[in-house]
Amino acid sequence: MIKTLRFFVFSALMMICCSSFAQTVTFDATVDKGSISDYNYAGADQMTKDGITISISKGLLGQGQNYRIYKGESMTVSSTVGKITKIELTCTASGTAKYGPGNFTDATAGSYAYSDKVGTWTGEATEVSMTASTNQVRATQIVVTYVSDGSAGKADPALAFSETSVEVVLGETFTAPTLSKATTADVTYTSSNTEVATVDAATGAVTIVAAGTTKITATAAENDNYRAGNASYTINVKNPVYTEVTLPYNESFVTDQGSFVIQDVTLGDGLTYVWKHATYNTDGYMKASAYKSAPVAAESWIISPTINMTGISEATVAFDHTGKFFGTPTAEATLWIKEEAAAEWTQLTIPTYFANTDYVFVNNEIDITEWAGKKVKIGFKYTSSAEYAGTWQIKNFSVVGVVSGIENVENNDIIEKNSPIYNIAGQVVTKDYKGIVIKNGKKYIQK
Repeated sequence: MIKTLRFFVFSALMMICCSSFAQTVTFDATVDKGSISDYNYAGADQMTKDGITISISKGLLGQGQNYRIYKGESMTVSSTVGKITKIELTCTASGTAKYGPGNFTDATAGSYAYSDKVGTWTGEATEVSMTASTNQVRATQIVVTYVSDGSAGKADPALAFSETSVEVVLGETFTAPTLSKATTADVTYTSSNTEVATVDAATGAVTIVAAGTTKITATAAENDNYRAGNASYTINVKNPVYTEVTLPYNESFVTDQGSFVIQDVTLGDGLTYVWKHATYNTDGYMKASAYKSAPVAAESWIISPTINMTGISEATVAFDHTGKFFGTPTAEATLWIKEEAAAEWTQLTIPTYFANTDYVFVNNEIDITEWAGKKVKIGFKYTSSAEYAGTWQIKNFSVVGVVSGIENVENNDIIEKNSPIYNIAGQVVTKDYKGIVIKNGKKYIQK
């Protein structure tokens, strides 16, 4: 009798344990990939496998050798098949060294620890995020353990967008990717950055607000027949490119190169570019470097659109810059100006240069009243040699001026009608933007 009772209890316990048996999903960087593989286009990325989704705010999940989560960015692991109890990352470096697991902090649930090249999160959650606070993290493998919530027998909701990443120019018509689904549950939409784009929670209709990046996510709850699920796509909103602008003209370089164009004069052996847009944490800037395993000789410019200063009596150009590894910064990182139709450039003296030993930005303001009343272009010229190839970073470029006299009011009204609208950060925004805006040098509250 006792043996029979023991057997019954043991069998019951086994049934209970099996119903919540832990299962694992393994993401191998050489096999399981996101959509971004080129570091020049690093951004928000994600991948899903067997009900487990790994998403990052910026980095690469499709590189093919390792998953890269950039410094200051987050990694989120979510589950639609049960509660996550363990996440184990195998990294390319140890501890808190660059690329190591010790650079992850601020887990939103549970606890996180690391040893050598392995980082381990433990807890109980359907979603957990961590931030690569001190350095970039690179992982070759991520193993997620979860306990089934009983929804394993239900059908896959099969939520999917027709595109995972889209690009739109601010002010142009935007058509959202199409959502397909099998689930009969209602879908709710959210935007990760409402300063860039908002989304109608019920319909998924998107309103573009400003340049930047946001992720639109569609989520469906579990019901009697289908598991819970989600799908998302990334919107990269670019500033419009102007061939001619009026004052005030601001190009922050926060999200892209704006209306500046790149002009490569010479590219030495092995170089395919010198200038590119780059970000560090959330700081965006234009970056020039001709270092490719060693210094390479080059000359490359970034040049503004035509800046129309007709009717302006005084003008000032301002920008922040920093740099490192130059031989002689004053000769290799220079600023130039010319009238629109002129062939020759005139060098402007940059009053304040960076220390050339770190990446601390310094501000400059330069009087260009000599060119007031004219149409001009302004260019940043980068040069390097086989001995020195510095790194130059530029942001927060602006040109402001003082309007001449009242005889130009009629022309200024015409300019005002067609002038771009800026927010207080100097980014071009649309008429849908809410808050303080600047148009033709005047501040307004746009409701």
